Amino acid sequence: MKKRLLSVLLAVLILATPALAYGDGTGEAEYINVTELADGFSYENAVSYGSRGRVETFTLINEPGSDIYPIVMACDTIFGGFTVEQMISYAESLGYNVVGAVNADFGDTMDVPTGMVVENGVYKSSPENNNALAFIDGEAYVSSRPEVELNFTNEDSGAEYTVTHFNKTRTNNGAFLYSEHFSTVSTRTAGDGWFIRFEIVDGDELTLGGELELEVTEISTEGGSVPIGEDNLVLTASEAAGIDIVLDWFEEGDRVTLDIVCSDERLEDAEWISGCGDILAEDGAMTNPNGWDSSITDANPRTAVGIKSDGTMIYYVLDGRSSASVGATMRELANDLLSMGCVDVVNLDGGGSSVMSLRYPGNDGFTVVNEPSDGSLRAVSSYILFVTDSEPDGRAERLHLVEDGDFVLAGSTIDITFTATDAALHTVSVPDDATARASRGSVSDGTYTAPESAGEDTISLNSGRASGSATLHVIDEVDSLRVTDAETGETLTRLVAENGESVELEVAAQYMLREVLMDGSVVSYSVEGDIGTITEDGVFTAEGTGAASGKIVVECGGVTEEIEVQLAFEFSDMHGHWAAESVKNLYEAGIVTGVSNTEFGPSLSMRRGDFVLMLYRAAGEPEVELTSDFSDVAPDAYYAEAVAWAVANGITDGKAEGIFAPDDTLTRQEGFTFLYRALNALDVEYEPGDTAILDTFVDGGAVADWAREAAATLIDMGVVEGSEAGLNPSGSLTRAEMAKMLDSVV
Repeated sequence: MKKRLLSVLLAVLILATPALAYGDGTGEAEYINVTELADGFSYENAVSYGSRGRVETFTLINEPGSDIYPIVMACDTIFGGFTVEQMISYAESLGYNVVGAVNADFGDTMDVPTGMVVENGVYKSSPENNNALAFIDGEAYVSSRPEVELNFTNEDSGAEYTVTHFNKTRTNNGAFLYSEHFSTVSTRTAGDGWFIRFEIVDGDELTLGGELELEVTEISTEGGSVPIGEDNLVLTASEAAGIDIVLDWFEEGDRVTLDIVCSDERLEDAEWISGCGDILAEDGAMTNPNGWDSSITDANPRTAVGIKSDGTMIYYVLDGRSSASVGATMRELANDLLSMGCVDVVNLDGGGSSVMSLRYPGNDGFTVVNEPSDGSLRAVSSYILFVTDSEPDGRAERLHLVEDGDFVLAGSTIDITFTATDAALHTVSVPDDATARASRGSVSDGTYTAPESAGEDTISLNSGRASGSATLHVIDEVDSLRVTDAETGETLTRLVAENGESVELEVAAQYMLREVLMDGSVVSYSVEGDIGTITEDGVFTAEGTGAASGKIVVECGGVTEEIEVQLAFEFSDMHGHWAAESVKNLYEAGIVTGVSNTEFGPSLSMRRGDFVLMLYRAAGEPEVELTSDFSDVAPDAYYAEAVAWAVANGITDGKAEGIFAPDDTLTRQEGFTFLYRALNALDVEYEPGDTAILDTFVDGGAVADWAREAAATLIDMGVVEGSEAGLNPSGSLTRAEMAKMLDSVV
């Protein structure tokens, strides 16, 4: 049913909105929602179900001519990383009106970008044989492994020297040049080496294709790191690099010309450049996967950029490493973006670094829309930021619906909320004259009533000068229900209620792992058994006799959830008994039952099959794949699954070969041993007891060798106490004694 319904939803959606096409990579999208944030700038969220599972993607579409355009920033300095929150805050402190961000280039262990960085035309870090993604007049351009040479010419001696490593973590591979943009602290170099300091005497910044006039102001062979300083450049190499001869080519006071030459002349016009990973597609075709970085080709969270033939840029973040989104391989990533109409595709940093943050309508500040796989925001080396030159002015430019993209159960009436943004995407007051109209349902006084049939509903928003649209996805079936106690918030699967007690139920539904908006009118309740009554709005009142049991049945959106109900009471033979509280606790937890509806039978001997069943219930009745293979345990016996679980967990191996003897009475020491061996399965922490403690009991020596450690441990834990008569290890374990022991550990 879901596939059919989602196909209808998708078909309607594609006709109604400019959604991207999916299908060739992670699987055909079964949910797509497009939110237009500004003219030429949209956010798209999609869910696909491919061969490996669910994949959720987050996409920004930036069309040519939009007031929103991309820039690149490598944090405040090249060295070190920022979280996306820190990066946005830093960019705003520089005066940029930021509306969103995605992570960009890979970084080394010091969070230094591995590829090129150009910020606002200033060359800040070298490409190091990596590909580059450039933005020229707001349009994207991909450069394959550009090279940048820093050519030094000593005007006094005529010596010439070329460097390619610029503002990177120094290695033993040649000389490295540093500018003030690398670090405000120092060159961050360690160990033996040398450095030459240059002062910039003519020119401002390094630019691709540019030239600077320098003067040598200091030469040192002391090694270590040195401050860089404003209007200074530092050329350095480690001793292990073996190029000390360079020192002979420069003297303090020398005048030096520095030319910056880029192999890709088009990059000289770029205001912003980021390094990037593999080029996955060129001219509308996938590149050879054999040339991609094989260490990251498997399924992972991803960030990528695609460029369409009309110049539209697609920024694509994809979650992974979780049940909510399994990630994508590099090949799937390439196919996804090609199916969206991209002709060029580049891979950016992924994994725990993948992040997309937006100034999302209705939310304060910025919202991280994806779920980074680290579980928290990672500091990364560089970002692509989306900015606008428009200033926040408090005037509503565009109207939005806070519930945009949500699922609504057919026939429900829900509250909806309008919000508004100005030209800079800042949230502002909603105009008083704002109205909404639904294409299929109805809107009145801030409430939305969904139609009775599934499909997409477009909500048109209008006021005197602002407008917008949103989408509500109406469904008639859900995937799952969750029933909770309205007072405590606890999930209800089993309920023990006192006679006359009332419990208000709350029902929530999920569809495609998302909460479904709905009201109580689409939920139906019924009661099975003589346990009480329930109202139309889900208030259950317990009423019955004895240990009556039954169930509450909740139905909604084609899914039924049942809550087992037991009326609380005290067994007639437990009144005033020393084990009464333990029996009550275990009974209400569903671990023990009585020998009848009114009696527990505290003095009756415990049977082997029943005790194993109680241990199994205490462990939560986990799924058991194997059978026990005991000849006296029938596959359909009420304790069969419990016996199989006990064997699998080393709690018992039977009474004799192939025999379990489920109806035999348990001795006390057998009960000690069963419980002791079950402690791990019950998640009880313990230390094995010292068997010397048994000597404090008059009959401690009568405890069998195989039961001594179990008895000692339970005594040490306070689970077993014994009496003046001793431990009575060979005596029968009573049901009351069992309850007291088991209640002590669960």
